[in-house]
Amino acid sequence: VASAPRAPVAGDMPPLPTVDFSAFMSDEGVVVGDEPTAAQLSCAARINEVCRDDTGFLYMTNFGITDEDVADAFSKSAALFALGDDEKAKLNPYDPVTNLGFSAFASEALNARRPADLREGFKYKNNDVFDNVMRGTPAGFAETCEGFYRKCLAAARRIAVACALALELPSDDSRFFERNFEVVDQCTLQFLHFPPVDAADAVNDDDIATQLRVGEHTDFGMVTLLFHDSVVNGAGLQVKKAATDQVGGAAGGEFDGAEWVEAPGRGGATAVVNTGALMARWTNDEWRGTAHR
Repeated sequence: VASAPRAPVAGDMPPLPTVDFSAFMSDEGVVVGDEPTAAQLSCAARINEVCRDDTGFLYMTNFGITDEDVADAFSKSAALFALGDDEKAKLNPYDPVTNLGFSAFASEALNARRPADLREGFKYKNNDVFDNVMRGTPAGFAETCEGFYRKCLAAARRIAVACALALELPSDDSRFFERNFEVVDQCTLQFLHFPPVDAADAVNDDDIATQLRVGEHTDFGMVTLLFHDSVVNGAGLQVKKAATDQVGGAAGGEFDGAEWVEAPGRGGATAVVNTGALMARWTNDEWRGTAHR
């Protein structure tokens, strides 16, 4: 939040649950089409439990991404966002049709009820499908994007298998979610930067009390993996406890004292993972697409 008191949040809330995903990283059990191992069943049951509760957010560890992978991604993105305004103007501008490119500071608003989000970003997608225009990016940035994207995609395929098991889909549908990764034209890698903001310099001064780094929203897709270190880079992520009548994770509650749960990033290769609106739709809202900001 820029120069405004934080909205009420839940007091003394327990931390998000942690899921060790290592059972699905070995080529055995349900991963290779056999009966699931005991460890896979246990992990899947935990995922199901979390995704049916009133937040649907969890920490995930041991899913194929290393601390070094994350450190390199953050280092390269820091170099990108450190470019001057003239250099940033040469980057491929964000295209809402392809969902690719550089988004300038305060050029987007995920919540239409609020002013522009106080952030800038860069989106990258599957090189086999899209032309990721990388002109003007720092040395090594393109290579890091491609490498990190491929590792996250490999993890996503395993997560898709785990989700099918967690939902106890029949054996004929055990690859239902994985089958939707055939073209891979919707999976997006996004780098975000939240520059220091002074109230006097903020966009739309009259509405500064309602400007957030990222406004309330639910994610569009199946799952999101967020890498963030709240100790090093500051906290901020909050998750709204969904009411029983908010299937699908309707946002709302911006100004009505809604209860928001702190979800600090643990840094390194521990991701904050949440389901999105697509998963809510697929599961008839058995798993939520929970609002967050």
